[in-house]
Amino acid sequence: MAVTHASVRAWPLLTVLGAGLFLVAVDATVLHVALPDLVRQLRPSAAAQVWIVASYPLAAAPLLLPSATLGDRFGRRRVLVTGYVVFGVASLGCALAPDVPALLAARAALGVGGALIMPVTMALLRELFPDRRRRRTAIAVCSGIAGTGSVFGPVLGGLLVQAWGWRATFLVNPPVILAAVVAALRWLPRSPPGRAPWDALSAVLAAGGVLGIAAAVGPSGGGFAAGAAGCVLLALFVRRQRRAETPLLDLALFRRPGVPAAAGGILLVMSTLVGLGLLLAQYLQVVLGLSPTAAAARLLLVLGASAAGSVVAPALLERFGNTRVRTAGFALAAAALGIPATGGLGSPWWLGGALAGSGLGMALALTSSTDTLLAAAPADRAGGAAAVEKTGYELGAGLGTTAFGSLAAAVYAAHLAVPPGVPDAAARLASAGPAQAEAAAHDFAAATELLTAARAACTVSVQVAASVACGLFAVAALLSAFRKADV
Repeated sequence: MAVTHASVRAWPLLTVLGAGLFLVAVDATVLHVALPDLVRQLRPSAAAQVWIVASYPLAAAPLLLPSATLGDRFGRRRVLVTGYVVFGVASLGCALAPDVPALLAARAALGVGGALIMPVTMALLRELFPDRRRRRTAIAVCSGIAGTGSVFGPVLGGLLVQAWGWRATFLVNPPVILAAVVAALRWLPRSPPGRAPWDALSAVLAAGGVLGIAAAVGPSGGGFAAGAAGCVLLALFVRRQRRAETPLLDLALFRRPGVPAAAGGILLVMSTLVGLGLLLAQYLQVVLGLSPTAAAARLLLVLGASAAGSVVAPALLERFGNTRVRTAGFALAAAALGIPATGGLGSPWWLGGALAGSGLGMALALTSSTDTLLAAAPADRAGGAAAVEKTGYELGAGLGTTAFGSLAAAVYAAHLAVPPGVPDAAARLASAGPAQAEAAAHDFAAATELLTAARAACTVSVQVAASVACGLFAVAALLSAFRKADV
């Protein structure tokens, strides 16, 4: 089937693309609710816990640009199917991992598969929907799938953990991936390979630069050296792109109206959605004492609001334009996050409003930003634009986990008042986090007091993290409001 006739079956093909995109998004957050059960079984250290969650997006982020341009060069269907296979095999590796190192390795391989899937999926939207009005609807659907998947991850994780344990969170992937591979090979149109050579050196420079920056703020704190090395590699990458006859990434993309703001918006939305979502999932279980299923049910408010935002976004974009919709999304998210920041965590009604409002605002910001990026690139270079979008997506997920996680851990440790009579071993375990405090609080007289102190410190840490997120969205809304409008 020729690519030029793909639009005849474009909407059914969107289901095939959406299935893989959904699983990739789910796996960024599926361990949020499952983490306490995983901690009880594998007993990872505090740093290892953050790495288990963050290794997936941080492995994906450096590979997104190279894998997207691989699709432009060698055919998008081929790269997409390869990504599906890697993702499915890595999911089995996670489910069968006997210890923490094996799980970390499998989670990183999962990120490699995700990096092959995501940008190619979004680039195919540019190919399958050349009409911008129809493409906006398709983008809204895929952005809704991605946002819904990120939010649905804890919900699915809670249900599976409650029934079968944390390993079941990975066993749902292989059957869906197998069906997606069969459907893609049968129905997805073959993209003609590009004529331009694939620049492997540029791919290495881009991947190394993103990896260095990610390592600088990662769970182990790579610090100045890693960040400096990443910046140097990215500078060399930019220099090479400016001189290359056929660059891996067309840097002119970033000079087009709205593109830098859109890329920053995606980074901000995903870092908050994933990072703050992890903290809220922990708060609901440890502080409020909810089961994994009940905690996941609370997070369904974000899911529903995100889905609603994806439904109304195309009409809003058509009427008001991307800049106004993105600004409104930022402002709504800031207002909603102000609720937990100012002490509204204890009320189910206020917390529900915060979850719903932030989900709606982030969906509007994410859809408008994605549309801006994909519309800015010509069809034959759509992979590069999609890679920028998905790099922001995965880098945001990874940095959100590490940045918000590190901030919350520092606030928690500073506010944890260990009561007298707690054994030293239990105090050291409790200082690693509220889930560890829950595991440590038994078989000694001050166990109840220790758990109460841990819950209080956890509440403060979530409030501080929400305050930071609220401030970032407020600043983003102000900056977006005073920028030149993009189409």
